[in-house]
Amino acid sequence: MKIKIITITLVVFLFSTQLFADIYEVNNNKIIILMESGVPLIDIRTKREWYETGVIKKSNLLTFFDKDGNYNVKEWMSKLKKIASNKDPVIIICRSGRRSRIVANFLDQKEHYTTVFHASDGIISWIDLKNKTVVPD
Repeated sequence: MKIKIITITLVVFLFSTQLFADIYEVNNNKIIILMESGVPLIDIRTKREWYETGVIKKSNLLTFFDKDGNYNVKEWMSKLKKIASNKDPVIIICRSGRRSRIVANFLDQKEHYTTVFHASDGIISWIDLKNKTVVPD
């Protein structure tokens, strides 16, 4: 258990220490505009979270961290590349913005995605501002 916590802490530290110029913080209004222009929204939360709150319509549901904080980068990237290549813009969202920041940094620094939009306040902000969610398919 201690090793898992240390590993998660290390991952958070490594991927969240700096945002590079290719990561853009976006609010709900910008998310709507980007999605209307065809930029895919990647919801990285767990299946349980999707059902608890609903999801933004037309989101791509692609869990990064499981309920225990584990992840499989190779499998996740394989699925993401079917949605968007590293030359395509993507929006990354989670519950509050913490996990999505880690993933946004990872896509920028390790996978060299050219344009990553980070939903800085997550689905919590979306719901707080009375934006609609739908039940996942």
